[in-house]
Amino acid sequence: MLSIHFLILVFIALGLAYFFTGLYLLAQKHPQKQKSLSLPAVAVLIAMRDEEENIGNCLQTLTKQDYPAHLFDVYVLDDRSTDRSKQIVQKFTEKRNNFHLISITEDKYDLRGKMNVLALGMEATDQEIVLITDADCVVPPAWISTYIAYFSEQTGMVSGLTSLTPTSETAVSGYQKNIFAEMQTLDWLYLQAMAAGASQAGKPITILGNNFGFRRSAYEAVGGFKTLGFSITEDFILMKAIAEQTNWEISHTTDKGNTIFSQPVKTFGSYIKQRLRWTQGGRGARPFAYLIVALSLLAHLAVLLIFILKIWKGTTALAIGLIVGMDFFIIRRMTQLLDLKQLNSKFWLFEGFYIFTLFLFSALTFLPLKIKWKSRTF
Repeated sequence: MLSIHFLILVFIALGLAYFFTGLYLLAQKHPQKQKSLSLPAVAVLIAMRDEEENIGNCLQTLTKQDYPAHLFDVYVLDDRSTDRSKQIVQKFTEKRNNFHLISITEDKYDLRGKMNVLALGMEATDQEIVLITDADCVVPPAWISTYIAYFSEQTGMVSGLTSLTPTSETAVSGYQKNIFAEMQTLDWLYLQAMAAGASQAGKPITILGNNFGFRRSAYEAVGGFKTLGFSITEDFILMKAIAEQTNWEISHTTDKGNTIFSQPVKTFGSYIKQRLRWTQGGRGARPFAYLIVALSLLAHLAVLLIFILKIWKGTTALAIGLIVGMDFFIIRRMTQLLDLKQLNSKFWLFEGFYIFTLFLFSALTFLPLKIKWKSRTF
């Protein structure tokens, strides 16, 4: 049986490893904006399926962009919606020359769902810069212009932040504040902080599919979605291919100017389905991603074991302080970036939520589960 002294040494080692890994990721330099003499043409792709409650808000925010309207086109890719989504978009596009509706009526290249929709959307457009968001998202006025500023000549892909609590630039009517939504917000911000740090360290591990952009040149360099093959996390597959198969750089921004708002899920069951989709799709993650997840899992397991075994010593208090302190530092930094400091008061509740869900999804990740998304099973 392991001695208490050995366990204490392990706990301290995990605390130090977690703290300094977090410090390393947070210490990475933020991507720098570029000054360009000419502005490129931009295609905004929005995959849509049964989004009658949200698509109107999304499109309205895209009409308020500070980017010249003649230089960007918005393409809503309707994936056989069964509600009024298509009619809403049709009416919206009648008076706006740079907004378009494309009906997706078939699956091609053995692709399904959003990946199929985006693959066909890419074939229907020709702009070099492509930005992706979802129909349930609200984008700030500087969304397009901020993205363009981060595309240097070497940059092939740029990712932005997503908040599940509206910022001052993404205020939306109908948002209902509640504890569960705030827990989801802090959870997303924590994950994105780690992903941004990894990307800025030259080890990109993931992006969020509702807020990213790429060069068509980078997309075509890996053969596009039709070559990559079907995945329920099409964003991750594309990012991984660009990172491993090309010399294009990947930038993960933490700029309020291209941070979007996305509706949080309303029930814990929906949250589980969402995260299972992420974990199943992320099975082929890069080694650095597994390292980060494993370290977080073991560090927070150490915190639980200290409480369960009641090992109350100064050294174990130090281990807890290193781990929980780093979590708070990460959260505080992200809420400051987005001016969401009011969420800091929910940190202790979030810490319990994060530890519980961390172990839950770590246990479920490698089970052969079927994922149901948008009334389809994958």
